Amino acid sequence: MNFTLRQITYFLAVARLRNFGRAAEVSNVSQPGLSSQIAQLEARLGGALFERGAGTGPVRLTALGDRLLPIAQELMDSAQRLQAVARAGRGALTGKLRLALIPTVAPYLIPHLISALRQSHPALDLELHEVVTDDLLAGIASHRYDAGLMALPVMEAGIMAEPVLRDGFLVALSEDDTTFLSGPAKPESIAAERLLLLADGHCLRDQALEVCGMRNPRRKVNLEAASMATLMRMVSSGLGMTLIPRIALADENHDGRLRIVPFAAPEPSRDLAVVWRRNADAGTDARALAEVIRGLAPALGVQALTS
Repeated sequence: MNFTLRQITYFLAVARLRNFGRAAEVSNVSQPGLSSQIAQLEARLGGALFERGAGTGPVRLTALGDRLLPIAQELMDSAQRLQAVARAGRGALTGKLRLALIPTVAPYLIPHLISALRQSHPALDLELHEVVTDDLLAGIASHRYDAGLMALPVMEAGIMAEPVLRDGFLVALSEDDTTFLSGPAKPESIAAERLLLLADGHCLRDQALEVCGMRNPRRKVNLEAASMATLMRMVSSGLGMTLIPRIALADENHDGRLRIVPFAAPEPSRDLAVVWRRNADAGTDARALAEVIRGLAPALGVQALTS
């Protein structure tokens, strides 16, 4: 029987996400390419793994696919253990590491991280991916990524997390906005109709709503941004206010176009963690990476969290 680990990886991605298009995105391959590999795997296994209907709902596993799913997972685990044995003699952070980071961390951490790793672990072959939280977790579960950096909590089973940084929130307003002139801001004093948010899929959106005690704010004009840079430009234009994490402050307000107001104590924050798949060989690398990231806390303006 001739099949490849790549085909097994694609099978696991579709089985997890229940969608061929999303699985292709997470696997960094075209949907026709992924579908072709799945079809070849099915031909070699002698049966369909997924029910392909005309509907738009989630893809379902066939009885065969359901039986083979745990075996495929065991196969990928064995492949990773094989890599672990090979890595054992090399030490941590000396081979290839596929690291995924959420978009509200990646642009601010990556320059510092690359510089630090070049000095401390020059033999590391680092592959970086910027993805939203759901895709990060799906990619780790399907073996697309070895490790990730995301905001806690981790709700997925089988994912290990090593907290590394505590990133406080501040209020960002335009220069001429007179809100909160008398002192620190209180979360409950932020008006829902003025709160600007990132689009759905970004965990910072949910965190901002949680800090402000909101679920689905009602606004006269619905304004959402796909990136932190766009969000801050919307704020500086006077369209509203938002929460900015301290890790982003130096980059997003380098020209001083925003007025930054701290929160009254205790400062709301998010905890960032390095995550990896339980029992994966990347655990040693992930823990070593966590130590490197903790060491960057002063340069990033955030607090390091001890393990």
